[in-house]
Amino acid sequence: MEKLYLWEQGQTPLFNPDIQGQDEPSLSAYPVPWAAEEARPAVVVLPGGAYVEKVAHEKLPIARTMHEMGFHAFILDYRVAPYRWPSPLLDCQRAIRYLRCHAAELHVRPDKIAVIGFSAGGHLCGMSGTVWDEGDPNAQDPVERYSCRPDACVPCYAVLDLPGALGHAGSKENMLSGVDAGKFPYSLCAWENVGPDTPPCFLFHTAKDNLVPVENSLRMAEAMAKAGATVELTVFPHGGHGVSMGLTTPLANAFPSLLQAFLKDQGF
Repeated sequence: MEKLYLWEQGQTPLFNPDIQGQDEPSLSAYPVPWAAEEARPAVVVLPGGAYVEKVAHEKLPIARTMHEMGFHAFILDYRVAPYRWPSPLLDCQRAIRYLRCHAAELHVRPDKIAVIGFSAGGHLCGMSGTVWDEGDPNAQDPVERYSCRPDACVPCYAVLDLPGALGHAGSKENMLSGVDAGKFPYSLCAWENVGPDTPPCFLFHTAKDNLVPVENSLRMAEAMAKAGATVELTVFPHGGHGVSMGLTTPLANAFPSLLQAFLKDQGF
């Protein structure tokens, strides 16, 4: 595993060295073991944890499953509380730019970069797919010249309505406490930012999720369909919150194969 810092030391925006236990944001690179030097699609993995931690079962197990689909995996160590929004979004946008900028040396196809996120990481995934730019061609930092638009998004049991009634109270408190959400030029509810240029999206939820209501995924799918964006939604009847890739959950264990088919259909 190689650790890739997203900014030069001391250049990370909004970074506070006095916050204990959080390093500057980085990617942990897990290339396909049997094809490490082949140009492959890449996936940025965003573990959940209510924006206060990043849980282990949504890290390396996800990377290994994505390896089976032919993806080089990069687990993002994004900032969580006591950091506040927009620090995680800046980290995710930078990660996508970084992979494009360094595509040749990392053996990544720069036009095939997906993002997969779980729970609060799913909110970050949804926001990365709906709040993006094409980069600044005049930027002094070469990484900032690249687009941060992912080529596909996979929000899994995602807190897509972070500030609203369908969100998760703990995630909201951890990331938005003291934050004026109205100061941003976009909504912190992902589906309110959806447009026709939103990248293809595969949504995964369980009907019995008792922490993050399935309506988060239903509303996102509805918004994407209305905008004419490509979307697929799968809701499984069994399983609570935090089932990861669903491998040990009846019926939900079909998720990886459904996701692989969706991504293949998108040219990955």
